Amino acid sequence: MVRPTVLLVVNPAASSTRPDVRDLIIAALEGRVTLDVRPTRGRGHATELAAGAVERGLDAVVVLGGDGTANEVIQAVAHTPLALGLVPGGGANVLARALGLPVDPVSATTWLLRALRVDGRRRIGLGRADERLFAFNAGMGFDAAVVQRVERDPQRKRSLRQLAFVSSALGEWSATRGRRVGVRVRLPDGAERVTDLALVGNASPYTYLGPRPLIAHPEASFDLGLDLLTVDDATLPRLAGVIGGAMAGGRHLRLHGVRVDHDLPHLELEAVDGRRTLPVHVDGDPLPPRRRLRLEAVPDALDVLV
Repeated sequence: MVRPTVLLVVNPAASSTRPDVRDLIIAALEGRVTLDVRPTRGRGHATELAAGAVERGLDAVVVLGGDGTANEVIQAVAHTPLALGLVPGGGANVLARALGLPVDPVSATTWLLRALRVDGRRRIGLGRADERLFAFNAGMGFDAAVVQRVERDPQRKRSLRQLAFVSSALGEWSATRGRRVGVRVRLPDGAERVTDLALVGNASPYTYLGPRPLIAHPEASFDLGLDLLTVDDATLPRLAGVIGGAMAGGRHLRLHGVRVDHDLPHLELEAVDGRRTLPVHVDGDPLPPRRRLRLEAVPDALDVLV
């Protein structure tokens, strides 16, 4: 039997992977596949490593890290014969959990080896935000500003993990109270509306707060187009209601001013104040701010090992 050829992209800064666990995972993979192990050295390096694997014609790229590292690898392996494998090592691991994979890295490695043995693949759709592909979520404005706050303090993110996002959300709301800049949404049918909060999902859940899924778009799916959640008049009580309802499986959709548009092929978001830019994120990773963001669904874009 021919051994699969695999590149293992390791993020040494991943928040929940100890060195001894990392060594155990590498040893387990080396016993079953032809393995090339490469640590990342900074932002964007995972994309370079994955592009090299594509050029060499390997069978798969496996990420030992979090959603940010996985997103970088996706930029190179989408629309290629290579499959993406995931061994969760970050704080949230949204993509792995949304695909139904084990969160424990050792259990995930066992799962991965079985998938490699039987060529267990699932073809999923992605989203694109301007030039950047994303797997499960994107946003412009408030939630992207929260992501920026978290990323400015890596040590705090590592120690608080998902609680860092909750505290940053409260901090961002307080800092922008009374001067929030609205987001204009343009839908495929030409309809427009202005909102305080616009969350785009390519899968459900949108993210996790600790062990609890945040189900912002209950019908979102890797197999369909994009879903959009908008919240008007995002006061603190309403934000709390949206978060609580999303953690309760979708009760937030009953709230006044909350709306979900389902299975969209594309949409646009832009700052209502055209003189300024707004923060943007994809898969919980910040992108450079911009005035306008075009998002589109990219069907059948990526093979994942499941």
